Amino acid sequence: MSLETLTVISTSCIVASGVSLLVGWYLIRWRRDQLAHRNAMLTATAFAALFLVFYVTRAMIFGSKPFAGTGDWRLVYIAILVPHVILAIAVGPMAIRLIQLALWRRDFPAHRRLAKVTLPIWLFVAASGWVIYYLLYVKTF
Repeated sequence: MSLETLTVISTSCIVASGVSLLVGWYLIRWRRDQLAHRNAMLTATAFAALFLVFYVTRAMIFGSKPFAGTGDWRLVYIAILVPHVILAIAVGPMAIRLIQLALWRRDFPAHRRLAKVTLPIWLFVAASGWVIYYLLYVKTF
């Protein structure tokens, strides 16, 4: 696979993860459909895991791409990249804990409390991942 193909696939996976999160939130918040919510959230988790596989594969084969922008664009890129990386590292264990609370312990009050923190973080990671992709691979400097 080419660098471009792996990049598009990995970015598509994280965007699909974010969309699945929003669908899952809608299904539980407005429809109270626990089964559909569970399926949407597990889909979000699967897309996030696929993102990680494709991202690591791309990094191992091609390395990382340096940011081409300068000046204010470089500051914008770093201001997005730093919280993206930190929160992406944090969201994995949070998601695993959410799954554990809901599926195995069936502790829905604890699941809801953690989900209120995890959802915006995960959505930020998904959205900022798309912005990072745009700044690295689409925007010309």
